[in-house]
Amino acid sequence: MRWLAAGLMALSAAFTAGCGGGKATANGSNNTSLSQSRLTQAETRAAGFTKSGDYQNAARQYAEALRIATTLENADAIAANAINLSVVSQWLGRDNDARAALDAVLTDSHTAFSERRKIQAELRRAIVELGGGNTGAAAIWAGQAQQRCSATNCEYAAGILNVRAQIELDSGRAAEAAQLAQSAAERSRSSGSRVESANALRTLGRARYAQGQPAAAIEPLKQALEIDREMGDPRKILADLADLSRAAEAAGDAAAARDYKERGLAVSRAMNGGRGAPEAALTR
Repeated sequence: MRWLAAGLMALSAAFTAGCGGGKATANGSNNTSLSQSRLTQAETRAAGFTKSGDYQNAARQYAEALRIATTLENADAIAANAINLSVVSQWLGRDNDARAALDAVLTDSHTAFSERRKIQAELRRAIVELGGGNTGAAAIWAGQAQQRCSATNCEYAAGILNVRAQIELDSGRAAEAAQLAQSAAERSRSSGSRVESANALRTLGRARYAQGQPAAAIEPLKQALEIDREMGDPRKILADLADLSRAAEAAGDAAAARDYKERGLAVSRAMNGGRGAPEAALTR
């Protein structure tokens, strides 16, 4: 589920940058000003490590930023750093840590988190559960996010639809997944979210493949690849190429399947310093 996590990272990081900064409190406390400066520095370092693929250090810095934000009772910074810590923890394969990070938002009844942040955290928790194969739990958290989103007319409707589509696909309900992915694609086009548009097209292609329609899967997968190349996300490009190779092979186009596979291997080697990637990365 790394492409889902990446999608939420893009969604979340847009609000994280600079969220810990700002002015000192009204009493001009030097300690508060210093803490805010340290929070901003930790967030900046975390974002830099994430961009370079150093998720171990990114996790450490997001954890430090979360700690500082908590001492300042900065609700928005607490939520943003908790969500991003959850993302990189999941990328590191630490699902328990990914869940624990979200507790800072999901189990805190005292801090006044915005509805936007609550929706992000619920959607992120759904992605963590989905990545671990817990489709029932994922559906519950996605449902909570959808209910909150519907009540506030939020901007994450397409993302929620994409997660629900993936839940249906992982549950063996490919037809329902295709319908939800189609709805997500339409919603993302109207909102202008290219990240969610690519996610929807990828899931639509996978759903068609699962329905025994490999030829029909190829076009949405190609569209997803085009967007992901424009967005510059190697993880998603690798996933698209793997899906296209499988679909082309099932559709009887061995030459295209081989081409997509070779391109995927080239991307994989480049992502891993020439060493290649684990098989799991090639098939996600």
